[in-house]
Amino acid sequence: MTDWAVGGPYLAAYIVFSVIVFVMELYLDIRQYRKNCTTAVPPELKQFGIEVNEEEFLKTQNYQKDKHEFGFVKGPIMFLWAVFSLFYICPALWHYAADAFKGSDYFEYKVTLCWLFLQQWIDKPLGIAFSLYSDFVLEEKHGFNKKTIGLFFSDMVKSEILSYIFGGLLIPLLIWVVNSTGERFYLYAWGTCQALIFAFMWVYPNFIQPLFNKFEELKDEDLRKKIYDLAAEHEFPLTKLFQVDGSKRSSHSNAYFFGFWKFKRIVLFDTLLKEDEETKKALYDHNEILAILCHELGHWKFNHTTMMLVISSAHIFVLFYLFGQVMYSGESSQAIVRQWGYGETQAVMVSLTIFTMLFEPTEKIMQLGMTLLTRRNEFQADSFAVSNGRSEPLITGLKTLSKENKGDLNPDPWYSWYHHTHPPLVERLRPLMDSTKKAE
Repeated sequence: MTDWAVGGPYLAAYIVFSVIVFVMELYLDIRQYRKNCTTAVPPELKQFGIEVNEEEFLKTQNYQKDKHEFGFVKGPIMFLWAVFSLFYICPALWHYAADAFKGSDYFEYKVTLCWLFLQQWIDKPLGIAFSLYSDFVLEEKHGFNKKTIGLFFSDMVKSEILSYIFGGLLIPLLIWVVNSTGERFYLYAWGTCQALIFAFMWVYPNFIQPLFNKFEELKDEDLRKKIYDLAAEHEFPLTKLFQVDGSKRSSHSNAYFFGFWKFKRIVLFDTLLKEDEETKKALYDHNEILAILCHELGHWKFNHTTMMLVISSAHIFVLFYLFGQVMYSGESSQAIVRQWGYGETQAVMVSLTIFTMLFEPTEKIMQLGMTLLTRRNEFQADSFAVSNGRSEPLITGLKTLSKENKGDLNPDPWYSWYHHTHPPLVERLRPLMDSTKKAE
């Protein structure tokens, strides 16, 4: 047996758990796939005023069905590749990098960066193949993809360069913090991550996003005035209002806000502002756009972003604390490292990678909890729009959004409960229609 043989009870437990989760999620996918294979328009749609003919319904069903069929191919391949990498590729690459830099200064930093770089590029061909199929076959077939091959690879190159810059700076920083701050390193690691999160919240929209999309002031003067009036009505500190060229990549629509404290900005995808190809009228009238934005203001009014930041902060703190307890406990910790095939290696990123795998069962439960919380937040934001007299335009706006994005009109309740942070149209409309009837 070599000194980096893979195997042991902790690794076996992780594999068993991963298989259970994979099978469970596959079962949920099959449930949803069966719902998307039906051809009859569900009677429930008419109850909520969703007027959809059989042709439109089948277009939506086919899109959802094709996505799941793609998932049935991609999912098992990626799962088997991950298991193969776990047993053979990842430990082998670490030992290769360790041999290459043996005896050099800053050994752990060099080996870690080399190891992560090699892993990334060994995984890259499979990821690129699936992304190409998703964009240029699946999304293209259903009329959503607007990318060119040149834009696809341009985005990829930019993303790679950014990952090298940030990875090359932040990974060594984390290694230094853990190795240099003693037994209570988790406090310093947590503080460092918090500072980086806040910095990134400013850097990303101001410097990174503009590398990929063009942001410009909203051109519709009338709509711009109405949005500023809406913000003033609710004392939302709107400082800038943008439209972004999302249509150069996809015809999917979206709107969001970002910014710190009293410096908020709203962004509308240009796909929200386009005309209907048949009628030559705006797909969304101003009242519908304002209702959708009122929903977004509801997230701000109910402090959903702050809530998520606090939960994320607590989550990071607990992760680093448990990381220290589990992976820096002497011989028992080193025994775990050996089971993953890294022998007597003592390296921060190796230990952190293993710990995140061991923590995955708890992480899955937390992930489900966050999904349910996010769903609750969506309904609460809808209620804010309703309380401001915008239920009717919100309902019609959501119907148009669902139609344009070919949102799932026949969701399986179990699949939706587990996966959808944003409830499907039928689930969103149920409380909205009830609120409208009560108001009447």
